[in-house]
Amino acid sequence: MQGEAKRRAIPIGVDDFKKVREENYYFVDKSELISDILKDKAEVYLFTRPRRFGKSLNLSMLDAFFNAKYKGNGWFNDLKVSEHKSTEQHKNAYPVVYINMKDLSVESGESFIEDMNLKISRLFQKYDLGAKIRRTSKENRDIYSRGRAQKLNESELKASVTILCHILDDCYGKPPVILIDEYDNPINNAFSRKSYRKIMAFLPKFYSSMLKSNEHLSFAVVTGVMHIGKETIFSGLNNLKVNNIFTEQFDERYGFTAAEVKELCTYYGHGKKYEEAREWYDGYRFGNAEIYNPWSVLNYISAGFKPATYWAGTSGNDIIDTLLAHANLETYDELQSLAENRPVKKTLSPIITLREVGGNRNAIFSVMAIAGYLNAVPIGNDNYELSIPNTEMRKVFSSMMLNSIHSDASLAFTYLFEGMINADLDMMKEGLDTILYDNIPFFVLSKEKDYQLIISAAAMSLLGRYSVKLEKETGNERADILLIPNRPGLPNIIMELKKTQARKPEGMMKSAEGAIEQIKEKNYFHGMKGKVLLYGISFHGKDSAIAMEKITPTK
Repeated sequence: MQGEAKRRAIPIGVDDFKKVREENYYFVDKSELISDILKDKAEVYLFTRPRRFGKSLNLSMLDAFFNAKYKGNGWFNDLKVSEHKSTEQHKNAYPVVYINMKDLSVESGESFIEDMNLKISRLFQKYDLGAKIRRTSKENRDIYSRGRAQKLNESELKASVTILCHILDDCYGKPPVILIDEYDNPINNAFSRKSYRKIMAFLPKFYSSMLKSNEHLSFAVVTGVMHIGKETIFSGLNNLKVNNIFTEQFDERYGFTAAEVKELCTYYGHGKKYEEAREWYDGYRFGNAEIYNPWSVLNYISAGFKPATYWAGTSGNDIIDTLLAHANLETYDELQSLAENRPVKKTLSPIITLREVGGNRNAIFSVMAIAGYLNAVPIGNDNYELSIPNTEMRKVFSSMMLNSIHSDASLAFTYLFEGMINADLDMMKEGLDTILYDNIPFFVLSKEKDYQLIISAAAMSLLGRYSVKLEKETGNERADILLIPNRPGLPNIIMELKKTQARKPEGMMKSAEGAIEQIKEKNYFHGMKGKVLLYGISFHGKDSAIAMEKITPTK
């Protein structure tokens, strides 16, 4: 790019607003979030957006604006918030308590509490109150001293931020602003671990103490990916104002708008690349706004405008993994439809009630929309049309579905389906054995549908070459799995699966051959043109037998 040396650096991974402004990084101006918050005058805000959509940078910006220790800075002089004169009286006028909840250990309940003690200790150490500390009570002074020394017990930890607010209010004569980043990160990371119960016993009391009926609080801004239901995290918190991906207010304050992406592409010398950026990274809808993934756009530009899945790997989520592990056939069929670019209509809830997650079949779609895997367009009465937003997420989505079986199984998938496409039974059997023996726990193989789920999820690796249909009505009944080619020259593939009581190879093969006969008897290949490969596969535990027949249907 000509003139590249003169252009501002791209702030990839830089979520410290002060550094962005002082070192003259390119900054997409979201500063009117400040005037929006002050005008709205809520006591506690919860902003939920997908990971890497600007939550941390925005929170750092709020700290830079409200924190009294930065008085006299010029970081906002040429930003949009400076046009809102009513905000001036609030600029650098508050003590600020800023807590980031990421990077906490969730390996065990004990390690989590140790990390929390260290985090609170470092938070207390940020305030060198000197002689001002005498303005607060002896009890508060004792907590302040022991908190700095990392000597608070668990009960004191739960109330530590509330006590710190009291101390700061006494010392400075003004209630502080609380900023909490990634409040739900420990919950998401611990969801499928033994430490989850311990963490959930701590966090509701920790958050409730500082946000509910805290008379030493000016206001609070909390960010996260999901809104965890009131009965768990925000129990009894009636002063909470929630802003999520479905809310129209603040809808352009997180992520990039089309105009902002066009300006970025033009500024870095490739205005014509905007359409490519749109294809790869657009497609999100927050409230009424069309939004681009900011992390991916910045990485795309930094890499010389080379499209890739930059968001992949930034958004691990144990809740989604757990939901996928318990998904039924109908859910997998709907996920397959999404992967094939066919929208799905669902009733969604912006609030995730963790104790009901396992029993709510729509929970996975709510979580995936909130976490940024799906775009949700309202169609009335809490119903939404879901789709994969863009090319990047289509690739991420397919990888996620494959990983729901096992992250090390990709080579086995290749053997299974390349063998299937090329009628190579030895290769196909080697892949299937590897999937079943090395990647699937025995206890999940209790019925025929379990094998169907495994093979259909693995078939995500064929997206582009094939459309995968489950329980598709064809001929005189429903075929277990159909692979319909999207490219000329590829065969149609029909699979019928059987779970058999036969243990010996000859008995299993007889069952597999019976499946072939069922395919022909029920005329599952009705309407297909060209070569069709019929596969009957029988299973007993982790053992399998495969029968195959090639046909070319006549008109």
